[in-house]
Amino acid sequence: MFGTGVFFIISGLFKKAVISDYISVNFVERIFDNPALYSGVENLFGVYGYALQIYCDFSGYSDMAIGFALLLGFRFPMNFNSPYKADSITDFWHRWHISLSTWLRDYLYISLGGNRKGKVRTYINLCLTMLLGGLWHGASWNFVIWGGFHGIALAAQKFWRNLLHKPKTAGSKGIRKFFAVLVTFNFVCFCWIFFRNTTFEASVVMLKQICTAFHPEVFMQLIEGYWKVFVLMGIGYLLHFAPDSWQNACCRGVVKLPLLGKALLLVVLIYLVIQIKSSDIQPFIYFQF
Repeated sequence: MFGTGVFFIISGLFKKAVISDYISVNFVERIFDNPALYSGVENLFGVYGYALQIYCDFSGYSDMAIGFALLLGFRFPMNFNSPYKADSITDFWHRWHISLSTWLRDYLYISLGGNRKGKVRTYINLCLTMLLGGLWHGASWNFVIWGGFHGIALAAQKFWRNLLHKPKTAGSKGIRKFFAVLVTFNFVCFCWIFFRNTTFEASVVMLKQICTAFHPEVFMQLIEGYWKVFVLMGIGYLLHFAPDSWQNACCRGVVKLPLLGKALLLVVLIYLVIQIKSSDIQPFIYFQF
Protein backbone atom coordinates (compact mmCIF):
# COMPACT_ATOMS: atom_id res chain seq x y z
CA MET A 1 0.00 0.00 0.00
CA PHE A 2 2.90 2.34 0.72
CA GLY A 3 4.30 2.09 -2.81
CA THR A 4 0.86 2.53 -4.39
CA GLY A 5 0.27 5.55 -2.16
CA VAL A 6 3.54 7.12 -3.29
CA PHE A 7 2.55 6.51 -6.92
CA PHE A 8 -0.79 8.30 -6.49
CA ILE A 9 0.86 11.23 -4.69
CA ILE A 10 3.43 11.59 -7.48
CA SER A 11 0.73 11.28 -10.13
CA GLY A 12 -1.50 13.87 -8.46
CA LEU A 13 1.32 16.32 -7.84
CA PHE A 14 2.45 16.06 -11.46
CA LYS A 15 -1.06 16.62 -12.79
CA LYS A 16 -1.76 19.60 -10.55
CA ALA A 17 1.55 21.42 -10.09
CA VAL A 18 3.25 20.65 -13.40
CA ILE A 19 0.49 20.40 -16.01
CA SER A 20 -2.63 22.16 -14.69
CA ASP A 21 -1.01 25.19 -13.07
CA TYR A 22 1.49 25.83 -15.86
CA ILE A 23 -0.95 25.73 -18.78
CA SER A 24 -3.44 27.77 -16.75
CA VAL A 25 -1.11 30.66 -15.91
CA ASN A 26 0.77 30.71 -19.21
CA PHE A 27 -2.03 30.15 -21.70
CA VAL A 28 -5.58 29.31 -20.63
CA GLU A 29 -6.20 32.31 -18.35
CA ARG A 30 -4.96 34.73 -21.02
CA ILE A 31 -7.45 33.36 -23.56
CA PHE A 32 -10.46 33.22 -21.25
CA ASP A 33 -9.76 36.64 -19.71
CA ASN A 34 -10.23 38.35 -23.08
CA PRO A 35 -11.27 35.97 -25.88
CA ALA A 36 -12.01 38.84 -28.29
CA LEU A 37 -8.27 39.60 -28.52
CA TYR A 38 -7.47 36.13 -29.87
CA SER A 39 -8.28 34.29 -33.08
CA GLY A 40 -10.64 31.35 -33.25
CA VAL A 41 -7.82 28.80 -33.36
CA GLU A 42 -6.29 30.33 -30.22
CA ASN A 43 -9.66 30.26 -28.47
CA LEU A 44 -10.21 26.64 -29.51
CA PHE A 45 -6.87 25.53 -28.08
CA GLY A 46 -7.65 27.59 -24.99
CA VAL A 47 -10.79 25.49 -24.56
CA TYR A 48 -8.84 22.24 -25.03
CA GLY A 49 -6.28 23.58 -22.58
CA TYR A 50 -8.98 24.28 -19.99
CA ALA A 51 -10.44 20.80 -20.47
CA LEU A 52 -7.04 19.36 -19.57
CA GLN A 53 -6.46 21.91 -16.80
CA ILE A 54 -9.69 21.18 -14.94
CA TYR A 55 -9.23 17.43 -15.31
CA CYS A 56 -5.64 17.54 -14.00
CA ASP A 57 -6.69 19.90 -11.20
CA PHE A 58 -9.64 17.82 -10.02
CA SER A 59 -8.09 14.38 -10.53
CA GLY A 60 -4.72 15.54 -9.18
CA TYR A 61 -6.42 16.58 -5.95
CA SER A 62 -8.22 13.23 -5.78
CA ASP A 63 -5.07 11.24 -6.57
CA MET A 64 -3.13 12.94 -3.79
CA ALA A 65 -5.99 12.33 -1.32
CA ILE A 66 -6.06 8.65 -2.31
CA GLY A 67 -2.27 8.46 -2.00
CA PHE A 68 -2.08 10.01 1.47
CA ALA A 69 -5.00 7.83 2.61
CA LEU A 70 -3.12 4.72 1.46
CA LEU A 71 -0.06 5.82 3.45
CA LEU A 72 -2.32 5.94 6.52
CA GLY A 73 -3.84 2.55 5.76
CA PHE A 74 -7.16 3.68 4.27
CA ARG A 75 -8.54 2.90 0.82
CA PHE A 76 -10.53 5.55 -1.04
CA PRO A 77 -12.33 4.71 -4.31
CA MET A 78 -11.18 6.23 -7.59
CA ASN A 79 -12.93 9.52 -8.37
CA PHE A 80 -11.87 9.94 -12.02
CA ASN A 81 -11.59 7.14 -14.56
CA SER A 82 -10.12 8.66 -17.73
CA PRO A 83 -13.34 10.64 -18.41
CA TYR A 84 -12.34 11.92 -21.84
CA LYS A 85 -12.19 8.32 -23.07
CA ALA A 86 -15.99 8.22 -22.71
CA ASP A 87 -17.89 7.25 -25.85
CA SER A 88 -21.16 8.86 -24.69
CA ILE A 89 -22.27 11.56 -22.28
CA THR A 90 -23.66 8.88 -19.94
CA ASP A 91 -20.30 7.12 -19.99
CA PHE A 92 -18.63 10.47 -19.27
CA TRP A 93 -20.66 10.91 -16.08
CA HIS A 94 -19.77 7.37 -15.04
CA ARG A 95 -16.11 8.39 -15.27
CA TRP A 96 -16.05 12.09 -14.25
CA HIS A 97 -16.09 13.15 -10.60
CA ILE A 98 -17.68 9.85 -9.60
CA SER A 99 -18.47 11.00 -6.05
CA LEU A 100 -20.43 14.01 -7.39
CA SER A 101 -22.25 12.05 -10.11
CA THR A 102 -23.16 9.36 -7.56
CA TRP A 103 -24.52 12.03 -5.19
CA LEU A 104 -26.55 13.63 -8.00
CA ARG A 105 -27.97 10.22 -8.91
CA ASP A 106 -28.78 9.07 -5.37
CA TYR A 107 -30.08 12.32 -3.86
CA LEU A 108 -31.54 14.21 -6.82
CA TYR A 109 -32.33 11.93 -9.76
CA ILE A 110 -33.78 9.06 -7.70
CA SER A 111 -35.56 11.49 -5.35
CA LEU A 112 -37.25 13.08 -8.37
CA GLY A 113 -38.51 9.66 -9.42
CA GLY A 114 -35.60 8.43 -11.51
CA ASN A 115 -36.81 6.19 -14.32
CA ARG A 116 -39.71 4.73 -12.35
CA LYS A 117 -42.44 7.05 -13.67
CA GLY A 118 -42.30 6.57 -17.41
CA LYS A 119 -39.99 7.61 -20.23
CA VAL A 120 -41.02 11.26 -20.48
CA ARG A 121 -40.62 11.77 -16.74
CA THR A 122 -37.19 10.11 -16.96
CA TYR A 123 -36.04 12.66 -19.55
CA ILE A 124 -37.38 15.53 -17.42
CA ASN A 125 -35.69 14.14 -14.30
CA LEU A 126 -32.34 13.92 -16.10
CA CYS A 127 -32.60 17.55 -17.21
CA LEU A 128 -33.70 18.76 -13.76
CA THR A 129 -30.90 16.83 -12.03
CA MET A 130 -28.21 18.40 -14.18
CA LEU A 131 -29.77 21.87 -13.94
CA LEU A 132 -29.68 21.58 -10.15
CA GLY A 133 -26.15 20.20 -10.40
CA GLY A 134 -25.18 23.30 -12.35
CA LEU A 135 -26.77 25.57 -9.74
CA TRP A 136 -24.88 23.70 -7.02
CA HIS A 137 -21.66 25.05 -8.54
CA GLY A 138 -22.91 28.63 -8.32
CA ALA A 139 -25.89 30.93 -8.86
CA SER A 140 -24.85 31.92 -12.36
CA TRP A 141 -26.51 31.53 -15.75
CA ASN A 142 -23.28 30.01 -17.03
CA PHE A 143 -23.53 27.10 -14.59
CA VAL A 144 -27.24 26.69 -15.37
CA ILE A 145 -26.46 26.54 -19.11
CA TRP A 146 -23.60 24.09 -18.50
CA GLY A 147 -25.90 21.82 -16.47
CA GLY A 148 -28.73 22.28 -18.95
CA PHE A 149 -26.63 21.16 -21.91
CA HIS A 150 -25.49 18.06 -20.03
CA GLY A 151 -29.05 17.29 -18.96
CA ILE A 152 -30.38 17.64 -22.52
CA ALA A 153 -27.55 15.44 -23.82
CA LEU A 154 -28.26 12.74 -21.21
CA ALA A 155 -31.98 12.84 -22.00
CA ALA A 156 -31.33 12.76 -25.76
CA GLN A 157 -29.07 9.73 -25.42
CA LYS A 158 -31.66 7.98 -23.24
CA PHE A 159 -34.37 8.77 -25.83
CA TRP A 160 -32.19 7.46 -28.67
CA ARG A 161 -31.39 4.22 -26.83
CA ASN A 162 -35.08 3.68 -26.09
CA LEU A 163 -35.94 4.37 -29.72
CA LEU A 164 -33.44 1.79 -30.96
CA HIS A 165 -34.14 -0.59 -28.05
CA LYS A 166 -30.43 -0.68 -27.23
CA PRO A 167 -29.39 -2.32 -23.96
CA LYS A 168 -27.47 -0.22 -21.43
CA THR A 169 -24.35 -2.31 -21.96
CA ALA A 170 -24.29 -1.76 -25.72
CA GLY A 171 -21.33 0.39 -26.69
CA SER A 172 -19.48 1.50 -29.80
CA LYS A 173 -16.57 -0.45 -31.24
CA GLY A 174 -13.75 0.19 -33.68
CA ILE A 175 -14.02 3.30 -35.84
CA ARG A 176 -17.49 4.04 -34.45
CA LYS A 177 -16.04 4.13 -30.96
CA PHE A 178 -13.30 6.52 -32.11
CA PHE A 179 -15.84 8.97 -33.51
CA ALA A 180 -18.10 8.51 -30.48
CA VAL A 181 -15.20 9.45 -28.18
CA LEU A 182 -14.29 12.40 -30.44
CA VAL A 183 -17.84 13.76 -30.47
CA THR A 184 -18.31 13.27 -26.72
CA PHE A 185 -14.98 14.94 -25.92
CA ASN A 186 -15.74 17.98 -28.08
CA PHE A 187 -19.25 18.29 -26.64
CA VAL A 188 -17.83 18.27 -23.10
CA CYS A 189 -15.23 20.88 -24.14
CA PHE A 190 -18.00 23.04 -25.64
CA CYS A 191 -19.84 22.89 -22.30
CA TRP A 192 -16.64 23.82 -20.41
CA ILE A 193 -16.76 27.21 -22.19
CA PHE A 194 -19.83 28.15 -20.13
CA PHE A 195 -18.46 26.55 -16.96
CA ARG A 196 -15.17 28.49 -17.11
CA ASN A 197 -16.31 31.94 -18.26
CA THR A 198 -17.66 34.33 -15.65
CA THR A 199 -20.35 35.79 -17.92
CA PHE A 200 -22.64 34.50 -20.65
CA GLU A 201 -21.44 37.32 -22.92
CA ALA A 202 -17.82 36.13 -22.67
CA SER A 203 -18.91 32.62 -23.67
CA VAL A 204 -20.75 34.00 -26.70
CA VAL A 205 -17.67 36.02 -27.72
CA MET A 206 -15.46 32.93 -27.48
CA LEU A 207 -17.85 30.85 -29.57
CA LYS A 208 -18.16 33.68 -32.10
CA GLN A 209 -14.37 33.88 -32.46
CA ILE A 210 -14.11 30.12 -32.98
CA CYS A 211 -16.90 30.07 -35.58
CA THR A 212 -16.25 33.30 -37.50
CA ALA A 213 -12.61 34.32 -36.94
CA PHE A 214 -10.75 31.00 -36.90
CA HIS A 215 -7.61 32.17 -38.81
CA PRO A 216 -5.77 28.80 -39.06
CA GLU A 217 -2.76 30.61 -40.55
CA VAL A 218 -1.69 31.70 -37.04
CA PHE A 219 -1.42 28.08 -35.88
CA MET A 220 2.36 27.80 -36.38
CA GLN A 221 2.92 31.13 -34.61
CA LEU A 222 0.79 29.84 -31.76
CA ILE A 223 2.87 26.67 -31.49
CA GLU A 224 6.15 28.62 -31.60
CA GLY A 225 5.01 31.14 -28.99
CA TYR A 226 3.58 28.60 -26.56
CA TRP A 227 5.62 25.49 -27.34
CA LYS A 228 6.19 24.65 -23.66
CA VAL A 229 2.45 24.82 -23.02
CA PHE A 230 1.71 22.56 -25.99
CA VAL A 231 4.39 20.06 -24.94
CA LEU A 232 2.74 19.78 -21.52
CA MET A 233 -0.72 19.57 -23.10
CA GLY A 234 0.55 16.80 -25.36
CA ILE A 235 2.01 14.91 -22.40
CA GLY A 236 -1.19 15.41 -20.40
CA TYR A 237 -3.49 14.13 -23.13
CA LEU A 238 -1.10 11.29 -23.99
CA LEU A 239 -1.11 10.11 -20.37
CA HIS A 240 -4.88 10.45 -20.21
CA PHE A 241 -5.65 8.54 -23.41
CA ALA A 242 -2.94 5.91 -22.89
CA PRO A 243 -4.20 2.36 -22.20
CA ASP A 244 -4.95 1.61 -18.56
CA SER A 245 -2.27 -1.08 -18.71
CA TRP A 246 0.36 1.68 -19.03
CA GLN A 247 -0.71 3.30 -15.77
CA ASN A 248 -0.87 -0.08 -14.06
CA ALA A 249 2.65 -0.87 -15.30
CA CYS A 250 3.95 2.49 -13.99
CA CYS A 251 2.27 1.86 -10.64
CA ARG A 252 3.86 -1.59 -10.38
CA GLY A 253 7.23 -0.06 -11.28
CA VAL A 254 6.99 2.51 -8.48
CA VAL A 255 5.82 -0.15 -6.01
CA LYS A 256 8.86 -2.31 -6.81
CA LEU A 257 11.32 0.56 -6.27
CA PRO A 258 13.29 0.50 -3.01
CA LEU A 259 12.50 3.19 -0.46
CA LEU A 260 15.48 5.28 -1.62
CA GLY A 261 14.23 5.07 -5.21
CA LYS A 262 10.78 6.31 -4.21
CA ALA A 263 12.35 9.19 -2.25
CA LEU A 264 14.54 10.17 -5.22
CA LEU A 265 11.52 10.10 -7.52
CA LEU A 266 9.69 12.50 -5.22
CA VAL A 267 12.73 14.79 -5.01
CA VAL A 268 13.02 14.90 -8.82
CA LEU A 269 9.33 15.74 -9.16
CA ILE A 270 9.51 18.46 -6.50
CA TYR A 271 12.56 19.94 -8.26
CA LEU A 272 10.63 19.91 -11.55
CA VAL A 273 7.68 21.64 -9.89
CA ILE A 274 9.96 24.35 -8.46
CA GLN A 275 11.57 24.94 -11.86
CA ILE A 276 8.35 25.52 -13.78
CA LYS A 277 6.08 26.74 -10.99
CA SER A 278 4.67 30.25 -11.39
CA SER A 279 5.17 32.82 -8.65
CA ASP A 280 1.40 32.93 -8.05
CA ILE A 281 -0.09 30.20 -5.89
CA GLN A 282 -2.80 28.39 -7.85
CA PRO A 283 -5.47 27.01 -5.50
CA PHE A 284 -7.43 23.94 -6.49
CA ILE A 285 -10.33 24.94 -8.74
CA TYR A 286 -12.83 22.99 -6.69
CA PHE A 287 -12.09 25.05 -3.58
CA GLN A 288 -14.24 27.85 -5.04
CA PHE A 289 -17.40 25.72 -4.98
